Amino acid sequence: MDSEKINGIPEETVNAEETASEAVSESTDAMSDEAEQETAPESEEECAEETEAAEAEESETAQACEESADEESTEEIAEEDLCPVCGENAVAEGCDYCSGCEAVMLKRKTPFLGWLAGLAAVVMSVFALALAILVAAPSVQIARGDSLARDNCWYSAYKEYTGVSSVIDELNSILGEESPFIQTGTALDFKLIDTIANSYSPLDAISVANSLLGEDCTEKYPALKKYGEIRTDYVTAYEALMAPIEAMSYGEADAATTYAAFEAKRSAEGINGIYIDYFLYNAAVFYNEDASVKIKYLDAVDKAAKASGEDYTWLYYQDYATVLSDAGENEKALEYLEVLTEKDKTKFGAFELKMRIALANNDIDEAGRVLEEFKKYNEGYDTSYVLEASFLRVSGKLDEASALLDEALAQYDSVPELHRQQALVYLLQGDYDSAYDSAYTADNVAYYLYAYMNDTSAYTPQLNNTLYLATYLVDKYGTGTSENIAWVDDILSSFSMEELSEQTRAVINGEKTVEEVLTEGVCDLA
Repeated sequence: MDSEKINGIPEETVNAEETASEAVSESTDAMSDEAEQETAPESEEECAEETEAAEAEESETAQACEESADEESTEEIAEEDLCPVCGENAVAEGCDYCSGCEAVMLKRKTPFLGWLAGLAAVVMSVFALALAILVAAPSVQIARGDSLARDNCWYSAYKEYTGVSSVIDELNSILGEESPFIQTGTALDFKLIDTIANSYSPLDAISVANSLLGEDCTEKYPALKKYGEIRTDYVTAYEALMAPIEAMSYGEADAATTYAAFEAKRSAEGINGIYIDYFLYNAAVFYNEDASVKIKYLDAVDKAAKASGEDYTWLYYQDYATVLSDAGENEKALEYLEVLTEKDKTKFGAFELKMRIALANNDIDEAGRVLEEFKKYNEGYDTSYVLEASFLRVSGKLDEASALLDEALAQYDSVPELHRQQALVYLLQGDYDSAYDSAYTADNVAYYLYAYMNDTSAYTPQLNNTLYLATYLVDKYGTGTSENIAWVDDILSSFSMEELSEQTRAVINGEKTVEEVLTEGVCDLA
């Protein structure tokens, strides 16, 4: 007989059925013998008891058959479909356990320690997630800077990169580590140096590189070699001209003598003639030469720079466009400004001059377009506030300009130009006391940048003339309520009329009003 099946029926099943049949037969025979011995029930009660016993026996037999069938059904269930708890019953539909085990589990309560462990796991997960977010914050900021750099938004990228250190310091403070948990590497330093080279100049970039990476950085890092070569050329030319520059600065030489001394150094070994021409232009500025003289020297710079095949836009393009505009050659000036704004979409000086040219042509729509183009890439930065405030001021929207400057100074109180723009708005409003206080603050902030950060960029002719004119007007027409009134005489005595711009002298001499100077022509005091 096959060990597994006989005619398709399991052997065990056949044996069970034969056994059951024999049991039933034997039971029937026994009952028959008893029946023969007892002729009839003695009463109806005895009859009923016998009937109930027979029914109970039949019920037990049926139950045994059902259990046998259940055992057979269990054997046919695949192992993967069995309940993992009891290992006997099939998994209920839509559940992971059989219905019996599922019911038992639902009745059981989670022990206190189980709840506590679960809560601890949740807390740790939240902490890990928060830590991951915190650690990722500097990377996110660097990524924003990278995106801006790819779009030639160099100043904006610079602001993002310089902000990374503050974020890291704050994170390390939160984490409470004795040694910094998060640190920056040289990769961020290189990104910062490149943004400075593109937004300011390679000369500024190499100065920052020396500060961040050491004086020998150009030898250690080949990527900085080009910046080092530019600085060497510039410094070599400057040192060669040191004596005539000092003589010029101290008033010991006139223009012709200075120009001749500069020219004499052109043929010296290792001198880049481009820088000689550029220093000649600066001497012309110092001696307040006509625009034609300045243009002559800048033409020479432009010709030599283009012949060299090197990029010198950072050196002279802004100056060249400004002098061309002053000479009335606005179309040519705009050509150079377009190059600058294409190379750097955050070049404040270039956008400012573009807007000034448009305003000088009474083209308010074009001035507004230039402003919106600049804001597109610089929204929220101090330079954007400065340019918009200037536009509103020239457009006669003084209240809007004043409100905007209040908003800007709440964020950028250490930006001298914002205080200066506020002083110009007060001058137009006739509030000379406030104008003087704002100009005084602008000068103080500029001094702070110079004294503590070695940054002289805020000391511009515009600032000097704003400070002098505001001081002059508060002394003449002020109410005497200024909190800085004690310094008026000192400020006035520190300037000479020769140092003042044509616009400032025109107001002092009564030739023009403040309104005319600040809303016509250059729309500024220098």
